[in-house]
Amino acid sequence: MAPEQTTHYEHRWPVVIVIVFAFALYWFLPDSITFFPNWVVPAVGAAALLPLILLNPKRLDTETTWSRRIGIGFAVGLASVNQVYIVLLVLQLVDGSADGPSVLLTAAQIWVTNVVAFALVFWQLDRGGPVQRRIEGDSDRAQQDFRFPQQDNPVGVGPWHAEFFDYAYFSLSNMMAFSPTDVMPLSRRAKALMAYQSLTGFVLLALVVSRSVNILT
Repeated sequence: MAPEQTTHYEHRWPVVIVIVFAFALYWFLPDSITFFPNWVVPAVGAAALLPLILLNPKRLDTETTWSRRIGIGFAVGLASVNQVYIVLLVLQLVDGSADGPSVLLTAAQIWVTNVVAFALVFWQLDRGGPVQRRIEGDSDRAQQDFRFPQQDNPVGVGPWHAEFFDYAYFSLSNMMAFSPTDVMPLSRRAKALMAYQSLTGFVLLALVVSRSVNILT
């Protein structure tokens, strides 16, 4: 008789560490680019994150309707706030009101938080989120947004499941390459999110480079 397979749920703390890092970047954004006090995003985010940590302090093995809604709302909210900061930075770059030496640092902070925010969105949406991906396995009941190469070429014994790090790497590569690398988008919402993320990355890069040239010359 074959041994019963045990579901290995994803660890909570790698995600928390990355989110705290993003909060720290928001905290240190220059006052000229913020539209409310720097502590607001970390404080509101921590308030939303706390019940999720209490529900799953070590591993992501439990999910309720409210925790699912908070998880998605947190990811989408963080991404949305970051888009506001991108618009504010672009406006300052266009009208020339941004302080030269702080432009590069501010753009880097926003660029990194955009990677984190979209990684959370991808991680929460794909196949019902981190908990359902482990419960459902290869079931088709949840919409699959992304196809990873390990799903077509299994490594080792047992099923392979994408974790937050996989979505973070994917988000980073999409911001840098402006296109999918080893991960393929399958749904329209995945393609729309990727297209928008790539667009914001391109705009930030183009405007910052042009502004840097003006500063240096």
